[in-house]
Amino acid sequence: MRKKIWIALATAVVVAVATVTVAVWPPATRLVTDAWNGDRLREERQLITDPLATDHWGKARVTDKGVTIWDPINAQRGFTLYTSGEGSVARLVTMTGATVHEWTVPYSKVWKMETAAVKEPQADNLVFMRDARLLPNGDLIAVFEAAGHMPDGYGMAKVDKNSTPLWSYLQRAHGTFDMAPDGRVFVLVHDIRQDNEPESVIETPFLEDFLAVLGADGQEIEKISLVGALERSRFASLLGKAPPGVADPLGATSVQYIGGDTANGVPESAGERVLMSFGGLGAVAVLDIPGKQIIWAARGEWDGQHEARLLPGGDLMVADSPDDKDSRAQQIDMSTSTVVWSYGGGTDQPFASTARLSARRLPNGNTLLTESDAGRLIEVDEGGTVVWEYTNPPRAGQADAYIPVIASGQRIEARMLDQSFRGFTRP
Repeated sequence: MRKKIWIALATAVVVAVATVTVAVWPPATRLVTDAWNGDRLREERQLITDPLATDHWGKARVTDKGVTIWDPINAQRGFTLYTSGEGSVARLVTMTGATVHEWTVPYSKVWKMETAAVKEPQADNLVFMRDARLLPNGDLIAVFEAAGHMPDGYGMAKVDKNSTPLWSYLQRAHGTFDMAPDGRVFVLVHDIRQDNEPESVIETPFLEDFLAVLGADGQEIEKISLVGALERSRFASLLGKAPPGVADPLGATSVQYIGGDTANGVPESAGERVLMSFGGLGAVAVLDIPGKQIIWAARGEWDGQHEARLLPGGDLMVADSPDDKDSRAQQIDMSTSTVVWSYGGGTDQPFASTARLSARRLPNGNTLLTESDAGRLIEVDEGGTVVWEYTNPPRAGQADAYIPVIASGQRIEARMLDQSFRGFTRP
């Protein structure tokens, strides 16, 4: 394993906000399109024998494995939690890339026929953890998605540090999720709406997204239709941005609990709020949970974004892929529609992913980026210098040509973990 040390430089980018071209979001794959071209949009399940043919694996760009860049002075110290496409697995690694804990949860271990929306799930090797959250005691909450199944959301589960299931919520949860300080879970759930009841401006059938709120015990407290929340708001015209016949009009992919936090350019609200990314509409939106209504939405200098997050200072971070060759992360002051920071890779450090792209701001001001298709995590400083790089070690196929995607990644400070769970060398 090669080691490099990189030193920071500083720059800033200012870009005017413009209207975007609406793109069909990843759930509208060939599988969805085939179903749409039939008489009705319907649940579809393909028999797949080669997991390497799915988007859970990609062509390996490099032969390097683990940590290949680490600047111990400028990188944010901590553990890194990530989920990997070779199965339902999550790993916690140190700054040097050593795995200190692993959760392996085959979907068949949490699936229950009587409560699952998916009655005939795919084989375990076609199901992976799309997103995960680590609790201080070592418990893990994760969302499951499957290849070759439409809808692809398989639900979520909580397991302990030994990967023993504690609870499961087996509606079609998908994408990234978030948690409130009191332990409630906010997750996207989708299902096929076959009829126009309640009445909608979108032609049925279509894949409808909901926000589900779960208690700390995994029980559903409420579920809000996001199409309905848009239609009840002054932003209902956004639904007209989806081309006719698109199976997944919202293309919802991420949710962030923001409570009553202040966001630049977003009206304040006395109620609880969540920020969501609607990639199919090229829009980000804030949902007022008590009112079950979108209170703010915007389109801008992004295209079919994978994720949107509110930063501590009130700016918006959006991660998107304008084309198949390049991806980017942008920090935007929405009160002035100005991009105040961006990262888009370069010749020596390409940055591209067609799905599951993520950008998370770290306490020291750096940004942790998930380049999913390349099976890669990178931490960049304000000037765009890579100060930490990790490439998923597993390989498969002839000459180890394939690498499992990294579906989600996040940095966790050691002090956030209970000593009883941590119990290993500080990173």
